[in-house]
Amino acid sequence: MKLNSEISAENCVKLDLKDKKILFELDFNARMPYSLLAKNVGLSKQGAEYKVNNLIKKGVIEGFYPVINVPKLGYKYCRLLVTLQNMTKEKQQEIVDYLLKHHKVFWLFKMHGVYDFLIVIWVKELSEFREFKEEMESKFEGHIKRAVENIMTDVIHYQHRYLLGIKDTREIHLKEVSELIKLDELDKKIIDVLSENARLPLVEIAKKVHESAKVVGNRIKKLEQKKIIEGYRPIISHAKIGYTYYKLFIELNKKAKEELKKLKAYIKSSPLTLYLVEGVALPSDLEIEIIVKSNQQLFEFIEDLRFKFPTLIGEYQTVIFVETLKVKYLPF
Repeated sequence: MKLNSEISAENCVKLDLKDKKILFELDFNARMPYSLLAKNVGLSKQGAEYKVNNLIKKGVIEGFYPVINVPKLGYKYCRLLVTLQNMTKEKQQEIVDYLLKHHKVFWLFKMHGVYDFLIVIWVKELSEFREFKEEMESKFEGHIKRAVENIMTDVIHYQHRYLLGIKDTREIHLKEVSELIKLDELDKKIIDVLSENARLPLVEIAKKVHESAKVVGNRIKKLEQKKIIEGYRPIISHAKIGYTYYKLFIELNKKAKEELKKLKAYIKSSPLTLYLVEGVALPSDLEIEIIVKSNQQLFEFIEDLRFKFPTLIGEYQTVIFVETLKVKYLPF
């Protein structure tokens, strides 16, 4: 996938209002039946199905995945921000292939800026995180310049509202919890199938796990009720529609609790905001992810924060997400 700046206007997929509404409706509820989707966006059932399939065909939607609240299963959310050195295309691809195949890696992004990759893994013990990092550094000795370790305490998902300019949003929190839940083998199999395609029909899931559709439907409902499955999201190729996905690392001049609370509420209200990340040993005091149409929109977003919170916002750094290489919320 090319960077947004490298994609000409002619090569960008043009979305009409119905397309934009479909992408918004599917976010957090990607298993929504076509009948309900059609009703929500003002189309016939056949029209909604055609639109979704067309978005998939054109590469705007690259897949669908369930958001699994893995901390409830006793896992920790750990992350490495990696900078490479002494690179060739072949060596970089070798590293990508290794990470794609690694069973502990559930989220992998290619980046442009001070970091080349963002790698997220689930572990039960922090020693596993250390072992993963050491294994990777040993395997690619001389090619890993820096691997910054972070432990996430809360990753807040906001709906993709940027296409419609909507301020209100649902949100999903993936954070540490005290109450843990155990899954049996059937639950694990169902989640595994959903992780490959969260829109797969119930009958197809049932075939793959060798159970009846009724049993599978009941199991999925219980997983949703227990908030093990928090929602279902489409994987959107932002570059295909002319947008660029940024991560912002922001230093704060001070951290008064009430002012910080107002800042986070303000960031949440922006239709451009996709995620707010909190954790231990982060590269900055505040980490947010936004989607913009142009560099000017990015600068205006940052400038707006600095004017609204002049005593709070300090230095900042930006990194571009070039490509989503892997999304699979499975620790098992």
